Amino acid sequence: MRRNSIATSGLLALTLLALVSCSVDEGTGTTATETVTVGIIGSYTGPISNFGPAWEDGFRAGLDVATKGTNQVGDVKVEIQVRNDNSDPTTGLSVAKELLGAGVRILAGPASSAVVVPVAQLAIDNDAILIAGPTGSSDIDGMGAGIYRTSPTTPQLNTAVMQAAAARGAKTLMYIGQDYAYGKAAVASLEQIGPDKGIKVDNVLLPVGTKDFTAGIATALAANPDAIFVGWAGEGLPQLFKALADQGGFDKSHIITIGPGRPQFESYAAALGDSLDKAELITYYAQDTMGNEGEKAMNEALKRLGLKAPIDHQQVEGYLGALMVVKAIEQAGPSLKVDAVHKALAGAKFETPVGSVTIRPEDHICVQPIFGYAMEKVDGEHRLKVIKTYAAADVLSPVARTIP
Repeated sequence: MRRNSIATSGLLALTLLALVSCSVDEGTGTTATETVTVGIIGSYTGPISNFGPAWEDGFRAGLDVATKGTNQVGDVKVEIQVRNDNSDPTTGLSVAKELLGAGVRILAGPASSAVVVPVAQLAIDNDAILIAGPTGSSDIDGMGAGIYRTSPTTPQLNTAVMQAAAARGAKTLMYIGQDYAYGKAAVASLEQIGPDKGIKVDNVLLPVGTKDFTAGIATALAANPDAIFVGWAGEGLPQLFKALADQGGFDKSHIITIGPGRPQFESYAAALGDSLDKAELITYYAQDTMGNEGEKAMNEALKRLGLKAPIDHQQVEGYLGALMVVKAIEQAGPSLKVDAVHKALAGAKFETPVGSVTIRPEDHICVQPIFGYAMEKVDGEHRLKVIKTYAAADVLSPVARTIP
């Protein structure tokens, strides 16, 4: 798979955890008397296969920055084990049980909505910590004192989308997305937000593995919506937009979309063709668009570690995850007891590539801005540029569930 690929159970048993161990950090000469192992569970294969590697890269960069290159917090060494969930809940639960059974106290990284919810419940049942990866699912918000996230929720993104649609005078909005947990949650969120903006919401949900979008797009356009929000994540996005362009969708409706993944920029631009400047992109982050210290630190760490994958929001979220882990160890100690970690992280503020991110105490969502982008061609490559910032306070959704 990649650096810390799926290990065999035998190797895991030998290497995962001696939670009380002794080693010397070469960078500082400081003796590490204990070890905390972070079990990263991510999608390395499947429809969002770029999410796992990118989030892991960001985590490694954040750990490097937060520990000044030592991977050590005081006298506690931080180690990483990586597992592939294949975006499949059965696989995700299996590898999570394997890690927890070996003594891992902190799981991190799951992105698939179908995976993250059952893994969160497993963490709660085992008095462990979960720091979720780039998932939009709001189902884990307020779920437990040990459950955290590193990306904004679907309602935060959808609030920005509704603001964008309302600004164009839209009264109807069609959501096009995948027919699984994330897509269904997105529809529910949009339907909840819509009335306050005077917008009626409809939807077309298609199978995750869809390759031919002709019929689905025809169904969406037949409703004559004022605006269309494309919430499709992962593979298939360029094909979806080609179908939308081929059927004149950009001339019939205002098109809003989550930004394409960094590896999809060129195919996305090719699919839109002359309609490229008609699409309004809303997402969490785009490479080299912030110009702040957090972005500079992450970029330098990625380069230092030789991590060269195209940079997207997943790295930023992994970076935040590492900062959270380090703070949790600093203030709660290597035992990482749930209540102590909650005390350490609830209300904590972190400086990241998207600016300041605060962990809301009531439900552990990430309070942060959302950004509007346009795509342009620079030096022969397509890049995103920021055209609007949706302030954290303006997209902050109400607390739906308070941590018990």
